[in-house]
Amino acid sequence: MNRKKLTAMGMAAVLAAGSMTVGSALPVLADDVVTLRIHTMISEQPDSESVMEALNEYTKEKIGVTVEYVFHGGSYGDKIQTIIASGEEYDACFTSSWCNPYNTNVMKGAFIDIKDLLPEAAPGLLEAIPDYMWKAATINGGIYAVPNQQIVARQLGAYMPKDYVEGTGIDIESVKTLTDMGDYAQKAFDEYGAKVGGVSRIQAAEYCGYEYITDYLGAGVIKMDDETAQVVNFYATDEWKDMLNELADLNEKGLLDGECGYMDEYGDSQRAAKKLSAIYSGTYKPGVEAEASAGVGYEFEYAKSAIDPYISTGNVIATMYGISSTSKHPEETLKYLELINTDPYVMNLVSYGIEGKHYNKTGENMIELIPNSGYSHGQSWAVGNVFNSYVLEGQPEDVWEQTKALNDSAKASPILGFSFDPEPVKMEITNVSKVVKEYESLVGGELPVEETNAEFLEKLEVAGVNEVIAEMQAQIDAFLAGE
Repeated sequence: MNRKKLTAMGMAAVLAAGSMTVGSALPVLADDVVTLRIHTMISEQPDSESVMEALNEYTKEKIGVTVEYVFHGGSYGDKIQTIIASGEEYDACFTSSWCNPYNTNVMKGAFIDIKDLLPEAAPGLLEAIPDYMWKAATINGGIYAVPNQQIVARQLGAYMPKDYVEGTGIDIESVKTLTDMGDYAQKAFDEYGAKVGGVSRIQAAEYCGYEYITDYLGAGVIKMDDETAQVVNFYATDEWKDMLNELADLNEKGLLDGECGYMDEYGDSQRAAKKLSAIYSGTYKPGVEAEASAGVGYEFEYAKSAIDPYISTGNVIATMYGISSTSKHPEETLKYLELINTDPYVMNLVSYGIEGKHYNKTGENMIELIPNSGYSHGQSWAVGNVFNSYVLEGQPEDVWEQTKALNDSAKASPILGFSFDPEPVKMEITNVSKVVKEYESLVGGELPVEETNAEFLEKLEVAGVNEVIAEMQAQIDAFLAGE
């Protein structure tokens, strides 16, 4: 940076001080640049280094920070929980309703409340994100994470390799459940040696037509078509047991790789190696096939489940970043989260890499990925506001307009905007979560369903699940009553 520019920036900082508090002023001098450490579930890429260099060149000039992303991939959920529990210093991390659970982290004090910081440090971010998303992220009056704008109308489905679908002659429209997989699963195994990956335990409720009140660890759910919003223990429902029996049936026939349902890193590796004929994971959205294909390098089809698109609070908070309570730079971190959610250049850089090296533009807002470029994680939804991102070749040019239309047309939860306050049953939720973790391998299809689930339910009762359900119901009743 030349001396004139440095002096001008220093003068700007002095002039700005008159209208800003000392704490809100961002560093602008080279010696004052801070490095932010951000943990993400995005997979490490061979050429991440060059992308990070380009990112930091831009962010250093733009807001006076550099960023160190820690890419975890499929092991993220377990690793970040260990990091949080250790009290390790970092600045922000991916959190959601289904991975590194948001409500649980708030209960633990893992994230800072940014509600009062937003108008001062990141007014552009506050304005850019719709009010209903901020409302969904609100817990007990506080906001503890920044939502990524993306698809909020959720419809679970199965990713299936396109050539396996075509090679077996399956009518993908007829595949709505694990039972429907029968003939296809057998043919795909006989012809390609691939197995069904099952259903991710974190999305089992969606497969069964239920909505988690917090996340899969909390056990409480309401049925998607229940306008009265009666809370029940998901693991005691007939639909949960029916799904377990479907998985057990596939496993008995040698057609299930059930570990994919509860071992995320293993599941990711099997999918990348094209060893899965199908796996229920993620959500349908316009252009999802092209996005999923970009992450592994082969083409997918997507078999939508029998459950219609649905919007819940959990769907809205499905992709977020919380600022760590251990961060020494909360304002700078929030400013960076504002940048990546409002600046298309930053969003596309972290999502797709460097133009001419990792992708080529084929239109004003459309790109074609360069094969084997070293940067293609296929997880732009885990980066920031997808409506600011490029359209991939193979996606409709109006994919974001279609996505917004799907959001507008989907059925909304009767408790949309409700956020559960776990404080009154904090101890019981902790105990229930431990039991759910202990038995999450039930989705692997190898355990005797009736006997193991009965044992599971007994331990949940001892842990206090009934008290948790009762508190969830009381808070939902108050919410619906407008209290």
